[in-house]
Amino acid sequence: MSLPKIIWSKIDEAPALATYSLLPIVNAFTKAAGVSVVESDISLAGRVLASQGLAEDELSKLGEVVLQPDGNVIKLPNISASVGQLKDCIAELQDQGYDIPNYPEEPANAEEEAIQA
Repeated sequence: MSLPKIIWSKIDEAPALATYSLLPIVNAFTKAAGVSVVESDISLAGRVLASQGLAEDELSKLGEVVLQPDGNVIKLPNISASVGQLKDCIAELQDQGYDIPNYPEEPANAEEEAIQA
């Protein structure tokens, strides 16, 4: 039998501050009970990379976990990013060497419509 596990959703901005302060406390309690806590990246950057096939689609994986009888997920508030934040995130990822397209605010063709979706 595998050890019990809790998946903690990794996000960005204000909820990330909660993770940095609360996760060590959760880890201390769960370790004593023999429960592991693993992080799952559903941050804006993680979602952008997943949409381009450059990272695992952790949000879809969490959707599968919660359907399991033994699935345990601690999910902090979800993000809702503005177009400006999305563009900044894409630019930052491109600066880090990721080959991802710019976000088209007004798609001019089918390829750009697919990117926007």
